[in-house]
This record gives sequence, C-alpha cells and structure tokens, in this order.
Amino acid sequence: MRFAIGDTTVDVIVDDDNFTSPLPEFFPGYDPQVIEAHRDVLEPVFVDRGLARFAIQSFVLRTGGRTLLIDCCIGEHKDIPEIPAWHQRRTSSFLEQLRRADVDPAEIDLVFCTHLHVDHVGWNTRQDNGRWTPTFPNARYLFGRRELADWMAQHDAGKALPIHARALEQSVIPIVEAGRADLVDDGYEPGRGLRLVPLPGHTGGQMGLVVEQARHRAIFCGDAIHNPLQIFQHGLSTSSCVDPKLAAETRTKILAEAADSGRLVVPAHFRGPRCAHIHAHSGGYAPVFDTNA
Repeated sequence: MRFAIGDTTVDVIVDDDNFTSPLPEFFPGYDPQVIEAHRDVLEPVFVDRGLARFAIQSFVLRTGGRTLLIDCCIGEHKDIPEIPAWHQRRTSSFLEQLRRADVDPAEIDLVFCTHLHVDHVGWNTRQDNGRWTPTFPNARYLFGRRELADWMAQHDAGKALPIHARALEQSVIPIVEAGRADLVDDGYEPGRGLRLVPLPGHTGGQMGLVVEQARHRAIFCGDAIHNPLQIFQHGLSTSSCVDPKLAAETRTKILAEAADSGRLVVPAHFRGPRCAHIHAHSGGYAPVFDTNA
C-alpha cells in the first residue's frame, strides 16, 4: 500500500497482517457494548469472534531526497518462543516487499524505532556468520534516549522480561555496538517538516513522528493507539502498557489534536486502511478511513 502526505510518499511494508490476541487479555476493561455499537467499523478487520486483530508493519517515508523507515517489525532467525509464529522465522517476505517498493536496504538513510518492543526492532539486524549485523548498513538508527536508557537499566539489572531482554540483545545492542545508533530527544528533526514527539505510557520513552508540510499533517504514533476500538473507547489501554493511565492521556491528546487539526493518524498496527482521520463524535471520537477526508 502507498499513500502520500504532501510531498512525502509512504509505503507500508507488512511483516504479519494477522496477529491476533483475545480481547480480554489484550484490552482489559474493554466494553463489549462499544464493539456492538460499532461492529460496522470494527468487524471483521480489527475485531473478530472475540479476538483483536493487528498488523505488524513498517512505514517507509521518502521525502526531501531521503528515505526513512519507521519501526522494524519482527525480523528473521529471532528467538521469540513466547510467540511461536514469530520464533525463528526464516521465510518472511519483508526485504522482498521493500525491493518491490523500489527500496534497497542499503539506500535507507534513517531507521526510527518508536519504542523498543520486540515487534518494532526485529529487522534492525540480520544474521551474518552467526553475528547480528545492521540490516540497513548505511542507515543511522534513531532510538529515543529515555527509551533506550529505561530498557538497558532493566536489562542490566536482570529485570526485563525474557522476550524484551532477547529483543535488546538481538536487535538493539548490536546496533549500538556497531556505532550506528543516534540517541534522540523530544523535538529532534530528522528532516524538513519532520519532528519527533514524546508519546509516553505504552513504554516510558515511546516517541512518535509528526509530519507537517504546508497544509498536510500526520502523526506516526507507534503503539499509542493499537486498534480503532481505542478511538471509540479512548480510555482503553493494553495489558502491555507500562502506565495505562498515562497511555490513555497520551492517546486522548492525539485524538483531540487530530480531530481539531485534521491531522492524519498512522498507528503502528492498524490493518486494512492502515491510517485514519479523526472526527469528534457524540462526545468522543470516531475514525474516518479515508486519507483524503
């Protein structure tokens, strides 16, 4: 899928288009009545037979003569026994999809990880003679300074869950050791009309990418919003959010600003249309799946 934000071209590279999780496990506190009221929007693309459905995907932005990749999905040959479908994968089509979009991995200038969960860092690295080496050899990798510090503190203290510790060891620490990482803070501008903003709550240091080019506006908001269910029920956070209350506050701010400004919202895991405009609706918010809305 390809769409445009002003002069910026966006290609969606899908690594897994049907990751599912039981609704009560992923969204504790979800309201079945919200689903019932919005079945026409949610089912079956985003919610189906008691399951929440997600895509694991990257976004390739080409703007100002540079190529930026947002989030790096699952990867291959990675140890993820907690999720059998992702454990030691060997035959994904991720790099082939990049090439079909006319993107050579060697030509990517920047890789930005919104946060450092396993499904956002996997393709940072690939195996080369038993070593983890950068998949995008000429890119600088942008990691949030606070995000990396938080995870490394947990890792070094032995407090990170194994799924997160292994993701760091396989997909993040090798980038740092290779000298390819740039630690960035709120306000960093990776290109003209591009700016990083803090989106805490899902993780302590999650960041998003704001695009502002003339009258065209968008936000790539990572896991601040996982599923359109959270647009209708915007106080609903996930079981994996480190601070559910803060995550809800961050999400509400995104939705309020997008409804007011017309900003396109591009979450990390939306299936189907992949992005949405936000309209104020009956005291809350509703998604409009039309990039021209």
